[in-house]
Amino acid sequence: MSMPATLLLRSVSACLGATAALLLGACSAISTAPAPAAGSVDQILSRSHRCSDSLNLRSQALNASQEAAICSELALVEQRFHSVFKTLGRPVKGDLNRSLRANIYASNEDFGRYAGQHFNMPTDNGGMYLEGLPDQPGNQAEFIANQRKDGSVRNLAHEYVHYLDGRFNLHGDFCAVLHDSHSPPENCARPAPLTPYLVWWTEGVAEYIAHGERLSARQREAAAAKTFALSQLFDTGYETNTGEARVYSWGYLAVRFMMERHRADIEQMLSLTRVGDYPRYQALVKQWGSSFDAEFAAWLTELLARPV
Repeated sequence: MSMPATLLLRSVSACLGATAALLLGACSAISTAPAPAAGSVDQILSRSHRCSDSLNLRSQALNASQEAAICSELALVEQRFHSVFKTLGRPVKGDLNRSLRANIYASNEDFGRYAGQHFNMPTDNGGMYLEGLPDQPGNQAEFIANQRKDGSVRNLAHEYVHYLDGRFNLHGDFCAVLHDSHSPPENCARPAPLTPYLVWWTEGVAEYIAHGERLSARQREAAAAKTFALSQLFDTGYETNTGEARVYSWGYLAVRFMMERHRADIEQMLSLTRVGDYPRYQALVKQWGSSFDAEFAAWLTELLARPV
């Protein structure tokens, strides 16, 4: 952040009234402090706020009350995550991502203008979680998003759950977890592993923990249409077998069904993903096959009949 003119003048005045030795030390500190480059991430996202040991905010235009609200909201999300999964704050082996930095632009226009150059990421989305290399010391997990016109932050809780899920449920970095994405900034190697993937889980659990049992209009619409069998959703990807409704609304429905009706199977699944045994995860899901499909279809009907 560049030094405000008033602060610079006060500092120079202090130098002028100091002894020669103090003058040299204080003024050299002023003159040698590097200013952020024009348009750099530190210049644009110049405001910082620490919520906790596991969450820091870096923003363009958040005010103090918005920062406090974000900290409170995400503290509840973190509490819910650990309560649901009984993780007791124990990360998977080798995960050093002890904190997430949320980078929040002032608007969708600023997100589109700056996020690509700052984080080498596509901006045709509502924000991204960038895990980096969690086994590397000094790695910084990043969430990049923007404020809406009402000041709220798009996909805030969803992206925070990605951080928690990656740290406590999924061993390895983004490229190690089963999917078919090769996009920047991760640029995962081709070819993609064979299905079943984990996209249904990673996106579905982010929606499930972030929003709980509140069924959105889009999720209701999906449930009523009964477009997919559960066994099809296990093959959901980012580049094939994809689509916004399939990835998010149907991911939510698949995770919620499994959490409500087959929690023991989920715990067996997590015992494999937490140690990075993804071949055995795939064997387990193939073993499930279509055995839950009829129950899932009936559950969708029952879900829609529940009181709102």
